[in-house]
Amino acid sequence: ISHRNTGKISDDPIAESMMQRVSLDENLHMLFYRNTLGAALEMEPNAAMRAITDVVTNFDMPGANMPGFGRKAVQIALAGIYDMQQHLEEVVAPVLRAWNVFERTDLSGDGLAARQELADFLAKTTVESNRFNEKREVYFERLIARGQEPLRIIK
Repeated sequence: ISHRNTGKISDDPIAESMMQRVSLDENLHMLFYRNTLGAALEMEPNAAMRAITDVVTNFDMPGANMPGFGRKAVQIALAGIYDMQQHLEEVVAPVLRAWNVFERTDLSGDGLAARQELADFLAKTTVESNRFNEKREVYFERLIARGQEPLRIIK
């Protein structure tokens, strides 16, 4: 998603084409990992559910430890290249649906606890994402009122 959107916002057909290719390759990785973890859920549902929860709740973007990353992450999110809503709706939710995470009946003990932790995290993060989106719109309105056009992907 971020690669595709980076290409779009570049306003350069060559860059956009290159980033589309990267995006397609990233999608193949996603399919591999989605299918592999799907098999793990069938073999060891409780352990796999714990792993899913740990990964989703502790996820950081690649490069998160680099100096200045926080500022760049905000710029990327403001531009609509990649933000928490996109992460939740276009990355996390589709794989959780593919794995039937919230419909599974084969969980017990820590698997059930992990699923509840995941549900709580997603609810909290959705609220935070909505708050960010509201603030982003206010920020854009202020820029436009000052005669500045914000850098963003039109949705």
